[in-house]
Amino acid sequence: MTEKIKFNKNLSKKLSLDTMTDLGPSDTQGIEIKSPGKMHWLTIKGETWEDIQTVLTTELYDPDGELSDYIIQVEDKGLLEKILNKADDRYSVKAIVRCCNWFGTEFIWTPSIKAGQGNSKLAGDSAKKAIEKGLNGNWVKIRWNGNGTGWNCWNHPGAENKKAEWSKMTDEDVIDSVFDDRIITSLDHEALIRNTGAKV
Repeated sequence: MTEKIKFNKNLSKKLSLDTMTDLGPSDTQGIEIKSPGKMHWLTIKGETWEDIQTVLTTELYDPDGELSDYIIQVEDKGLLEKILNKADDRYSVKAIVRCCNWFGTEFIWTPSIKAGQGNSKLAGDSAKKAIEKGLNGNWVKIRWNGNGTGWNCWNHPGAENKKAEWSKMTDEDVIDSVFDDRIITSLDHEALIRNTGAKV
């Protein structure tokens, strides 16, 4: 008969401390893209619209077969046109909105703010208004209300003293972490190759 295993408080504490030290700071992991409609009350990092990063994106399949947003970053207009062609001319300008909810969960919201093919102007305009309402430490709820209305947003009735606790990561670090391997800078990006039917 095997001996009954008992919890060892000291060993557990030591392993927890060792593991936390070895894994590095928690600020470098865990921020994901989420919809604000599922995140309760939230605030948006920044003071004005100018603090919000905007990016050109396309939606392509990742290696696991999931549709994902890819950021496109090229200066040459001819190269950009070729990249968009390989992406089936599907693109939109999205805001990279750094949010923190009431419970301290930091996440990224990526609404389309400028119509590409298939995007409505209403969606972009309502997203921009919701973002502006949630800036400067204001706590808001943001919900998608369908194509006829777009994003709805309303302020918390009494959160003047509530402060968000942001990670120490820069906005660039957050984007690099969230969009790991999903930034297109040339025609030989594997997502573009996969989209054209060629072998990666």
